[in-house]
Amino acid sequence: MPTRTVRAVPESEALRRIEEITARRVRCDDPDLEALTDGPLEVAAYVAAHRRVPGEVLRRDVLDALVLLEYGRRAIPVLPGRLDRLEHRLLSLGVESGLSLGELAAALGLRSRQAVQHRLLRHAAAERGAPRSEVAERAARRGESRERAWLDRNAAALLACTAQLLEHRDRLTRTAQSPEHCDRLTRTTRPPEHRGPLAAAPVPASGPTVPEAAPASDPELAESFDELAESLSRVPADPRDPAHLTRTRHLAARLRLLLADLAAAPAVTALPGGHPLRALLARTTRLATAHQSASSA
Repeated sequence: MPTRTVRAVPESEALRRIEEITARRVRCDDPDLEALTDGPLEVAAYVAAHRRVPGEVLRRDVLDALVLLEYGRRAIPVLPGRLDRLEHRLLSLGVESGLSLGELAAALGLRSRQAVQHRLLRHAAAERGAPRSEVAERAARRGESRERAWLDRNAAALLACTAQLLEHRDRLTRTAQSPEHCDRLTRTTRPPEHRGPLAAAPVPASGPTVPEAAPASDPELAESFDELAESLSRVPADPRDPAHLTRTRHLAARLRLLLADLAAAPAVTALPGGHPLRALLARTTRLATAHQSASSA
């Protein structure tokens, strides 16, 4: 990795940038202003974390905060990793808010927009726990683009199948289930108007029968269903949400593990060949497998 270029920022300029950030936040009535302190790195971290201000204010604040980071690299003893993570957040925020790579390069004392792009790629590789290799990160991003394209077309179906599967949690986690029991459950869980004649049969004269004990549940399968439900609840409703890809990826991984366990579960093997649950399981498995192929290609 080439030697990092660090912009020489005098203390007077750092103090001026802090004053300008503070003045802009005061003028726009920043609702988080009470959390703003006066340390250079603290001010830079504040800009990265508190964004409820007009876009123009945010863009100018990001540029000033990057200058404060460069000052901190030379003047403040702090772990480089902390500065790198903060720089990544500010650069990403700058791109999201509409700053050009050239503007970001000037704030960092870099000579070209490509230098900013390379720094973003190295930061992204470090965030993923990968070596700081731009080549590896570009390859990872291409893979992510394929995965995102697949999810654009199929995420709604994948999430819908997951929700339907969760509705059958109690049935699918039973440790033993005969075909006759499956058929009986199918009849008795239908609305009354769709049940067969046995649903309306009177209680025998000899008195009520003792209910058949329900089969026990597999605790590991039950826990897997609970984890899947938790993952589904965390997927943002808006596909444009930055967290949508990551949350859906986590859900799909848990779903594949659960489907592998269900393939040999007694409740599934006892289902009749044409049972609707078999069709749901087959469709969900196809989607989960296709997602895995798209994300690992």
